[in-house]
Amino acid sequence: MGLMRFLITGRDRIEPLAIERAYIAGADEVPLPCQKRWESPNILQVQRDQDESGRLHLLWPVAGLGHVLLATSSLMERVAPYHLTLELARGTLNRLRSQAASWEQAGLELSASLRDRIRQVEATFIAAATAQHDPDQTAQEAEETIQTGFSAACELGHQYSEQVLAARHQQTSPLNTLLAVNPGNTRIPPFAEPMLAAAANTAVVPLDWKTLQPTAAGFDWTLPDRHFQWCLQQGFKVIAGPLLRPDIEALPDAVIGCCSNFERLEACVKKYLQAVISRYRGRVHLWHGTTLGPLPAPLPLSDEQRLRLNVLAIDWTRRLDPRTPALVSVPQPWGEFLIDRRNELPPSQLVEMLIRAELGVAGIGLELNLGYWPAGSLPRGPLEISRLLDQWAQLGLPLIPFLCLPSDRGPDPRASSRVGGPLVAPADSLPSTSSQKQGLEQLLPLLLAKQSVQAVVWNQTFDTVPHRFAHGGLFDAQNRPKPSLGSLITIRRQHLS
Repeated sequence: MGLMRFLITGRDRIEPLAIERAYIAGADEVPLPCQKRWESPNILQVQRDQDESGRLHLLWPVAGLGHVLLATSSLMERVAPYHLTLELARGTLNRLRSQAASWEQAGLELSASLRDRIRQVEATFIAAATAQHDPDQTAQEAEETIQTGFSAACELGHQYSEQVLAARHQQTSPLNTLLAVNPGNTRIPPFAEPMLAAAANTAVVPLDWKTLQPTAAGFDWTLPDRHFQWCLQQGFKVIAGPLLRPDIEALPDAVIGCCSNFERLEACVKKYLQAVISRYRGRVHLWHGTTLGPLPAPLPLSDEQRLRLNVLAIDWTRRLDPRTPALVSVPQPWGEFLIDRRNELPPSQLVEMLIRAELGVAGIGLELNLGYWPAGSLPRGPLEISRLLDQWAQLGLPLIPFLCLPSDRGPDPRASSRVGGPLVAPADSLPSTSSQKQGLEQLLPLLLAKQSVQAVVWNQTFDTVPHRFAHGGLFDAQNRPKPSLGSLITIRRQHLS
């Protein structure tokens, strides 16, 4: 059994929920199930089945950003405990230096001020590492390393985005990347139409089966027809779907009742796909075929049956509309669901299986619903987002990130109770409308800078109607535009208009 022990000074800085969500990953970055327990008031024990080195990932408070997932460098198993804050500082510095060196080798020019900041982070870490005879002093110096190192990493991500976008504009201006909004299952209010038309060049037309077929009597096409008409008026391209989200919240009760008879369930899915694709074929630029991996309320099916439904959705989409590309999406692209689940495939392996099956998968949707739990992803910095995109790009297909960030920490009665609310610690004042705006301004240019990214979708628009992610819209519960909408409009004008 693999065992690591960590010395923690100032245990009150670590929230119990952070310990619950901590995990260790190997060189492939795939989370491994592990057991955590307090061996003593200041010693945390982490145990796994595998006897190999790995990186501990843990939510840690970062000034101005709330709790962010940090990682140690790769640690071997040993009897002596590691100093947790020091190892998180080492991991922060290691990833900062490695990414800076990699991007410099590719042609990035670091500013003099950023070089100075990196040297400052190095000096602070050296002070922490050489003070281990005094654990409290080590923790203090290591904490400063984490804070200044994460700030430098954000600046590094900004300089990368700025320079790469400038280079891309020399080749193609404006960029041909799609920037989409998802209005959800509601009619777009007239006052919001000009703002959304200024913020995007594409729209997601949701095709929620439960909304389309509220009763067995037939389909109600009223809402998607209006969305398609609005997109035509605005000259928008259309991403339609997901056609199939095998989740109890997304399917009619009659379909859920078919789960005990899988052949009957397959027949229902085929009939539904036939109706939807036949109606909208020729008006869609990209089908969102199906959602892979764990869902908040999955159908009561075996893993094999759920995968067969995913295959069916892609296969029939391509049969019914062979001219229009289709994507599959992954709700947790880092695979955090593996923290609590054994014997399940990582999301990248699931997608690779579908690609090798030659079903015609033309793109990969990565749902970056950052800061939501349990159905979203743990919050991460820009360098981790960049690494994720580069890893998924190795599969050789265009990427479509679906981005959503919370703007409040309070109750949201219209949000799905199964998805989970914003991930915050009790002492945090975040998230807020300002932090949502800051996150959008930091991450969207980074996504647009990636050649592998074909489209970026803001995953939720209105908080006024039932929605999945609490406070994740561009308009608040009173239909007032949030500051992030203005940032979206500005970025579109800079790069896509």
